[in-house]
Amino acid sequence: MTGPDPLPKHARDIRAALLDEYLELKEKLGPLEKRLEDVRDQLRDLVTEHGHFVDEIRGVIVRVEPRFRKEYDAERFQASFPRLSACVQLSVNVAQLDACLKAGLVTEGELDREGVLTRALHSRALVVKSLGGNRATSALGDGAIRPRTSL
Repeated sequence: MTGPDPLPKHARDIRAALLDEYLELKEKLGPLEKRLEDVRDQLRDLVTEHGHFVDEIRGVIVRVEPRFRKEYDAERFQASFPRLSACVQLSVNVAQLDACLKAGLVTEGELDREGVLTRALHSRALVVKSLGGNRATSALGDGAIRPRTSL
């Protein structure tokens, strides 16, 4: 059983109005996000098949970049780097290992030389970069749009 709403009436009205607007926007954006994803995938496939291109009118270059995922051999990792054994659970705790790399406990070169680091193609990312000095965006394989630096 719930008691009376402790918020004053104007706060409840604002809350209801914001919820209404949120639900309305979510309903409108869903199909747009799906269409954006479809268009990005089609453009990425086209660029993958036919190569990068430059659109001078828009001042952008469109290309595809490979994205690699790092993987580690947990047994070889522990044998070669026992001081980093806390990074290994059932598999290597990549976030914790990244912290160890940043702290200078080991380098990626050392990991690579010992054979504990491998790279696997994770995805292909469509990249749209500005030809000038302005910021452009990158439409990544995961659908996120993030700021990019100029060429």
